[in-house]
Amino acid sequence: MKKLPILLTLCLAIHFQEFSQTEIYNLTSQNLHKNVQKTIEHYYTYDKNSGGFVKKSVSIKRYNDNGNLAETYYLYNSTFSESNPTKKVYNYNNKGLLTSTKNISDIIDKYASHYVFTYDKKRNLIKRESISKDGSKYITIYKNDRKARVTNKKEYNKENKLTAETNYTYKGNKRTENRTSFSSKDGSISGNYITIFKDGIKVSYKSNSKYSDYTTTYVYNKKGSLKKSESTGKTNSSTTYDYVYDKKDNWIKKHYKSSKYQYFYFREIYFKNGDITGSSDFDRTFINRHGNFDNVAVVPLIKKDLKKKNTPSYDSGMPTFNYKNWNYTFVNMKDKVTDVSGKVNLSIPDNSKLSNGASVKFKVEINGTDTKYLNYTVSSYYYDTKTKRHFWTLKSKTNDSKGTLCVFKEAQLLRNVDIIGLLMIGKDENKISFYLQN
Repeated sequence: MKKLPILLTLCLAIHFQEFSQTEIYNLTSQNLHKNVQKTIEHYYTYDKNSGGFVKKSVSIKRYNDNGNLAETYYLYNSTFSESNPTKKVYNYNNKGLLTSTKNISDIIDKYASHYVFTYDKKRNLIKRESISKDGSKYITIYKNDRKARVTNKKEYNKENKLTAETNYTYKGNKRTENRTSFSSKDGSISGNYITIFKDGIKVSYKSNSKYSDYTTTYVYNKKGSLKKSESTGKTNSSTTYDYVYDKKDNWIKKHYKSSKYQYFYFREIYFKNGDITGSSDFDRTFINRHGNFDNVAVVPLIKKDLKKKNTPSYDSGMPTFNYKNWNYTFVNMKDKVTDVSGKVNLSIPDNSKLSNGASVKFKVEINGTDTKYLNYTVSSYYYDTKTKRHFWTLKSKTNDSKGTLCVFKEAQLLRNVDIIGLLMIGKDENKISFYLQN
């Protein structure tokens, strides 16, 4: 695997004028091996409302023989609306310079745009046009020095008003980008942003505007991957990244953590010689290594309807009972539905509702041969108005395991059986979900 700082310095010395596009569109900028042909990346996050991990996006990138991005496919699984995949192709001239991008999606969103790039005789990028579906243009103009380095960039909106200007200064291996943004109404300064690069790698960013005033620093590991970023301002925050690499130092698994938010990426890499490394499959072991989640399994994303203001309700007729019996004829173990039958008995010794802090006892009979006794306390409750389901998060009184009880307001047909709830218990690989029936 190439050493990122050394090769980026070499690349920038040869064609520094192209940094504005190579940072996005080639293998070097993505810290990928030069013989990579395609990558497939799946991104997951835990969604409490859905009761498990949901796949948020699928990204596929194809590269040409020169190591430049040739085609992309991207699908984002939105919580609030149905999503359509975006497909793009990237066109180059006989000198290997990117000339345009084209959206070839089956359904073109009304906000979609494509790019057209213009160069001077010295192969310096001098103009980029972002052309929207309605024909309007957003234009960026570049100026370059005698060393083919960008020194100034001006951005204009579709009314041809200046919206931002960036000045670039260079000192040794250091590049500083000073960007000023302007109000589209009166042209006044709305913000100032300073980004510093060393050997082509971003090391700091400072934002000073009406809405944000903070500084972020970036730390990288020996393989050239971002390891940590720290932001200081009105509030301080820290983001960490963990990776698993293949033998050629391409990451194939990535964990992103910022405060309470955690994201997991799994990448499959195809090489020109036919080799394949990594996998885009959901990896429970990798996820368990970085957190303790109520349910480490992939579940369908429960959508929210903004028009109906579909938000979880915390006071919407919580069921009242202190004793309940359910049957079950199949369960989910290790993401596989299995025919197992038995009974689940719930009792609440000290309360008639499953309110926060209430003690809950479960007696679980399995195949008539085994019985488990479980003691929990309720740590949270909410009601989903769209799915019409009650959710209780449970915490074990004897160990650190957790559970979830879900009761349906309306029965759901599964395997020709009316399911009225779910009980999810256990920890890590031993988690099991019981499909509750009358």
